[in-house]
Amino acid sequence: MKNRTTDFYKNRRGNFALTTAIVAPVLMGVVGLAVDFSIFFSQKSQMQEAADQAALAAVREAALQGWSKVTAESVASDFVDETMLGSAISSAVYTTSVDVDAATGTVDVSIRQDGHGYFLLGMFKSNPQIAVESKAAIASTTNICVLGLDETSKGTVEVDDNSNLIGDRCSVFSNSTNKESIEVDTGSKVKASSVCSSGGVKGSVTDISPTPVTDCPVTPDPLLSRAAPPVGSICDFTDFQSDTSTTIEPGVYCGGIKLTGGNVFAKPGIYVIKDGEFNISGSASLTGANVGFYFTGDAAKTNIGSATTISLTAPKTGPMAGILFFEDRASTKGREFVISSKDAKTMVGTVYLSNGTLTVRKAGGFGEASEWTAIVARKILIDQGSSLRLNSDFGSSDIPAPDGIAGGIGQVYLTR
Repeated sequence: MKNRTTDFYKNRRGNFALTTAIVAPVLMGVVGLAVDFSIFFSQKSQMQEAADQAALAAVREAALQGWSKVTAESVASDFVDETMLGSAISSAVYTTSVDVDAATGTVDVSIRQDGHGYFLLGMFKSNPQIAVESKAAIASTTNICVLGLDETSKGTVEVDDNSNLIGDRCSVFSNSTNKESIEVDTGSKVKASSVCSSGGVKGSVTDISPTPVTDCPVTPDPLLSRAAPPVGSICDFTDFQSDTSTTIEPGVYCGGIKLTGGNVFAKPGIYVIKDGEFNISGSASLTGANVGFYFTGDAAKTNIGSATTISLTAPKTGPMAGILFFEDRASTKGREFVISSKDAKTMVGTVYLSNGTLTVRKAGGFGEASEWTAIVARKILIDQGSSLRLNSDFGSSDIPAPDGIAGGIGQVYLTR
């Protein structure tokens, strides 16, 4: 009986050894396969990161070099080589290909890798090939002529009623992610260096040139860090009105300014429109060099009539250097600033309304005689047959463009 018991335990030990001999290779295979997949996906992740960064670098450089494919290929390949160096896949065999599309402002980078050793996968077939792709685009290669800051509304930039918006060597941006972020009515035209919407575009592509880019990244407010001009508590003028030719002085205009006739000359400086309108009507004419208008308090806005003539240039220095109109950032959202002048050809500077809507209505030749004009507003509406030409000849003007307006190369971003 004792011998049988001993034999039984011997047999159990034999079964364990046999089981171990059978199971061990399977376990090793499972572990090896897990290691293989870990290596595979780690390599793919590193390659994707390299492709993304190479595409972003290449599209920026290509834009600077006239969309040269040779330049893009060189930048992308160098970037991939540097990224791979010292990584887990530095010994792998890989190839990089680059495609440049100047029409859409994009660069496509593809990386394919083979030849890296695996623990198990390579025993059954040739080492699996990894392929990744990344495409990068550039939002703009020129300056800002129109920027709509509202990020949710439809018609953040809207051109209606047979109106025209032309940006000469500058771009039109809308930050709204709404599917109708930019609206261009039939018969109206928009032409600029580029047209970029963070959402969609409503309108015929034949009325917008070049073809608008959608789903662009939001363009930061270039004037967000600019401090507002100081406003004292004392009113220099109250409910100022004039219907004849006169000269006006810089200062705080409580209750606003109302001009109904005559030729009015504005001396250089800052005009604070406080708790009232900047109202120009009738056949009044306003001329001013190196002037800036700051709007603060209740009902502070513009209402410039269709029979008026306006000729203004922004200050060269000081808190409003390069800015014609500056709305208090604490103002109520949606306040409408209307310009309907038949002759507002000289408007050198930036119209900056962070909470307001700039409405250009029935205006003729707005900005066309200016070296440069930029509009940065919460919303922009151009309607009733208005014609705007926003130039960007900054080098010909002694009025400095604020940082970010004369922007050069714009944002780059991944499209896939």
